[in-house]
Amino acid sequence: MAHLFDSRLTRRRFLKVAGMGAVASVGVPGFLEACAQSSTGSSTGSPKPATLSLYIAKDTAHPQQQAQLMDMIKAQFEKENPGSSFTYDTYASAGEETTKLETAAAAQEGPDIFEFGSTLVPTANATGAFEVFTNDMWNRIGGKGIFFPPQLTMSGPSPDKLIAVPVSGNPWALVHNKAMLQAAGISKVPATWNDFIDAAKEMTNGTDTWGTAMAPADGFDPWHKIWLFVTQLGGQLMDSTGKKGLLDSDASVEACAFWLDWMAKYKIAARQDAAFKGADEVRAFATGKIGFSVMTGPGGMATWDSSPVAGQYEYTLGPTVPYGMSSLPSGGKPAQGFVSGQYYTLFKYSKNPELALNLLKVVVSPEIQYQYFQLRKQQPVVLATFNKYPELKQGNWGALYDAALKAYPTPFFAAWGPLEVEVGKAINKIASQIAISGSYTMSDLKSALTQVNQELQASLS
Repeated sequence: MAHLFDSRLTRRRFLKVAGMGAVASVGVPGFLEACAQSSTGSSTGSPKPATLSLYIAKDTAHPQQQAQLMDMIKAQFEKENPGSSFTYDTYASAGEETTKLETAAAAQEGPDIFEFGSTLVPTANATGAFEVFTNDMWNRIGGKGIFFPPQLTMSGPSPDKLIAVPVSGNPWALVHNKAMLQAAGISKVPATWNDFIDAAKEMTNGTDTWGTAMAPADGFDPWHKIWLFVTQLGGQLMDSTGKKGLLDSDASVEACAFWLDWMAKYKIAARQDAAFKGADEVRAFATGKIGFSVMTGPGGMATWDSSPVAGQYEYTLGPTVPYGMSSLPSGGKPAQGFVSGQYYTLFKYSKNPELALNLLKVVVSPEIQYQYFQLRKQQPVVLATFNKYPELKQGNWGALYDAALKAYPTPFFAAWGPLEVEVGKAINKIASQIAISGSYTMSDLKSALTQVNQELQASLS
């Protein structure tokens, strides 16, 4: 069932093929109808009892809640499949995720189910080591039509070659501390990055109160920010063929410098942030001493709702105009986030594919989907969940729902996973310099980006 994707098929082309236009917020009914076209599912009877293995992303911000959720999934799965169970291991970085994928694909041996973030699905697809879901397979878990449509755009290179089942969404938005903005006399949420820097400076005292926080040591966070700024500038991190890295292009250098300058030049983030990972940034915002958290998903809510910022934080759509500009430059896109979430894939060499489908059916049930929201503050991906629990589209979750519909897709390139790792290496290197000296040079940044771009290029060839 292996299908190598055509590297020329971009996400924008995918959306066009699927009848959704350029942005996932339009043409949804047409996409649902296309995805729902399937024959009647067939039953092969109860699969032989076995213990499945899963390889999933570690929720570093909510490890206890993740364990609790997995226990709930296991209890339901064991109830529906007497004599069967599952075990799971976790990864905490893009590097770990990619290494495990490469090793398992080469050996044709590994976990029955892999979890991937949306941008690693293309890398998984290119290995040919994961099942392309047939209509019967989709029907076994409820059908394509049960899902929040934008999430399916990252499930495969085209609507008929989907390898990944959405399990949770992670829309991106700007979070601000309402009390801090009010105390600083700021009446409007920033619409441009100039406004953002000015507002963040007003809230910074340079000792224990800061305009924003960063997580440049995280395994995933750096590329998120750099992609955002590059896209708004009209640039790309990789060319349209997916075979040439652009990590040291002028737009990429400018984007990296802007983010690093929050610590080095504008001093709106603490130098100690250089060692921060995502969970550290979440905890920092929870102290009530951070004004903004940029391009942030819903995962922090579980922490913030039992912290000094409970009732004081708000999600909104973030700035779209690059720093130093009054409008988008030529080619710039008003991106505020990308289609994002977590996906389960079925390893082609699994000895228990029927049982694995039974587990996927449990994971995408509305009741378990709601627990992703309750326990881990992740956006469900099953439409019935939104209908059954109206709070999923209210308040901050309403803003996140809007953000998900307006998200831009990332390219469906197999090299995107390695790209994430390389961007992180360069950012972490320069951030470490800032932590020590408080500054960096543009030549050092350019050199670091050129080095990682060369490494990316070597991996492509």
